[in-house]
Amino acid sequence: MFALAFAAYLLLTREEVETQRSNQLEQDMLWQKQAIEQQLRTDTDALSGLAATLYSSLDYTVPLFQARALSLTQNSPEVVGLTIQDAQGHIVWRAAQAWQTLPFKGEPGWGDITEQDRSPLLQYAVTTPDRQHFVVATLALDRLLQQQVPWWIAQRYQVALIDARQNMIAAKSHRQLDPSGVFKSVALDMPPVGLSLRAEVYYGNERRTFADYLPWLLFALAGAILATTRLLQNHMRQHADAVLQLRSETALREAMENSLVTGMRAMDMTGRVIYVNRAFCDMVGFDEAELLGHQPNMPYWPPEELDRCQAASDAILAGRLDPNGFAVRFMRKSGERFDVRLYASKLINGEGRQIGWMASLYDITEIRRERQALQASHERFVTVLNGLDAAVAVSDAQSGELLMSNHQFDRAFGLPDWRGRCCVVPFVPRRAEPPVDAEWFDGYREHWYQIKSRQSVWVDGSAVWLEIATDITALKTAAARERRQNETLQQTARLISMGEMASSLAHELNQPLGAIASYASGCRNLLAAPQPNLPQLSQAIDKMGEQAKRAGQIIRGIREFVQRRAPHRKRCHIDALLDTVLGLLGHEITRRGVQVSFREDSQLPSLYADPVMLEQVIFNLIKNALEAMEATPPTQRMLNIDLARDGNLLRVVIADRGAGIAPEQLEQLFKPFFTTKDAGMGMGLNICRSIIEHHQGRLWVEANHGGGSRFIFTVPFNEDSDAIEP
Repeated sequence: MFALAFAAYLLLTREEVETQRSNQLEQDMLWQKQAIEQQLRTDTDALSGLAATLYSSLDYTVPLFQARALSLTQNSPEVVGLTIQDAQGHIVWRAAQAWQTLPFKGEPGWGDITEQDRSPLLQYAVTTPDRQHFVVATLALDRLLQQQVPWWIAQRYQVALIDARQNMIAAKSHRQLDPSGVFKSVALDMPPVGLSLRAEVYYGNERRTFADYLPWLLFALAGAILATTRLLQNHMRQHADAVLQLRSETALREAMENSLVTGMRAMDMTGRVIYVNRAFCDMVGFDEAELLGHQPNMPYWPPEELDRCQAASDAILAGRLDPNGFAVRFMRKSGERFDVRLYASKLINGEGRQIGWMASLYDITEIRRERQALQASHERFVTVLNGLDAAVAVSDAQSGELLMSNHQFDRAFGLPDWRGRCCVVPFVPRRAEPPVDAEWFDGYREHWYQIKSRQSVWVDGSAVWLEIATDITALKTAAARERRQNETLQQTARLISMGEMASSLAHELNQPLGAIASYASGCRNLLAAPQPNLPQLSQAIDKMGEQAKRAGQIIRGIREFVQRRAPHRKRCHIDALLDTVLGLLGHEITRRGVQVSFREDSQLPSLYADPVMLEQVIFNLIKNALEAMEATPPTQRMLNIDLARDGNLLRVVIADRGAGIAPEQLEQLFKPFFTTKDAGMGMGLNICRSIIEHHQGRLWVEANHGGGSRFIFTVPFNEDSDAIEP
């Protein structure tokens, strides 16, 4: 009650002092506001009177005007600028005593607040009697505060002018403010630019005496009395709390020991049992009364295990404690045997002295049974793994250490049984997503393997790589044999095509050879003349050379087309391949009277392909189209060739106006030995599809609108590393 009474006294006293200080601050601010507004009215009245002296003309040299201007600048130190300006803000006169000459643009009256040389300035303008000029006075607001705020107010408060956004424009005196933040703001009626006058109390403005601190000292003394009383009360309760806590801890310890599934047993230094918990009694089937005070031999020791149990007990009593525990077999009261692992440690009392041995027992019968089942499962897994034809290995993802491998892996890569710990090198570069499926060649044993690499988790939770290597040497050999057979069939098909075109090729070669003979005869006639015409002779010889090159190109194209060689990819362009094929089939196209139309997208990229193979595909498709139009009237024999870009693919369409293909023959058309010709082998389209698929493309046939068929194939533009022949 004493402390509360003093607290109430302090609060009332503080509130009364704050009220008095707030009232005094409000009175001082009202007085200060009146003084500043009175000074501003005096300045504006003086400026109006100054402008009135110019009633007849702008003769600012008259003595009355000069006297009033001097009086205004001397009696009002806040006026730092006095000028006469026209409507455009040009200064026509300024007072020598006032140095600020800011231009004024606007209406008569108060202007906006500006800042120059870190000094806030405010302008007031009055119109001269001729209505063409302004008498402008520039007021420094900081000087206004310095002149109008008296010393007794400046010692108490920080007086400042603030704008409508509460930003400080000017202030008189800068000292440490009171932390309480006591202030008062009063809006100024003049000038009407949104200014306010603000005063804030300084820190330590009032002197404090010992009487001011006396209530606080008495309050602290009351608090000390309360604290002492509280300590005494706590001391009186400590004894009761300690007894209650001891009982709670004893009950908690007993509950914890009885809830354990681990058997606990304590013995003194001689081996006599002095404590067992409920779990131990449940484990051996004996009551606590039957076990306490018992010494070896223990009733739960099996007769056939007495030696092992006695050895473990003697080791504990002798202090030979194994950190891995003792594996022994106990016997329940019913006679059932069970395996336990026993851990022992010293039993220390509260004084730090050893009084015996503490042992904990774990029933490991089920753990051993599961371990044996796991071992049997592991043996079955290893048996199945060793029976696989594929080589299987598991290696650590970080160190590369070989953790497990089957017999096929050891035999395939020559790993001895006595190898111990070793590391393995990955067959192919590994990646987690997507898993790796690749081929790998063993250069030492010259075997091909199909590699499947997967990231997995080992039994201990670490990251491992599982790699399965399947020997595919036989499959590779068969694939190579099949590829050689396909190459033979392709070369045979080209020879057959050249045989069928023998007459056309002879006609193609007769033209340059006949021209060479004609030019040679002309050269002989020129040389027989008395005066040979050398320019004509040189021109004829050049013509003979061009025809010889033409014949050589025809022969070279035929040789490359029928030559048997390994596939060779290189950069080529579809236009050049098409020109070569049309050159070989030019006579055949003319003989059959077929009109060829050609359409190509602009700026097609080059291909990375075998040009001879693609020439064979185009040759066979165009030749088939020409033969398909055998029964078509000559005026309707049209061959349309379309080259277009489809994303990253080249799309080639060869369309004819023949009889077309029956729907039931579409599925059989690309199969080996299927033909619609009387003397055909049935291998041409099958070879064409194999070539296109070898280039990672597609070949198919569609019905042509208006009659006939459209053979379409696509090949990629880009260079695919998987498509490059070794």
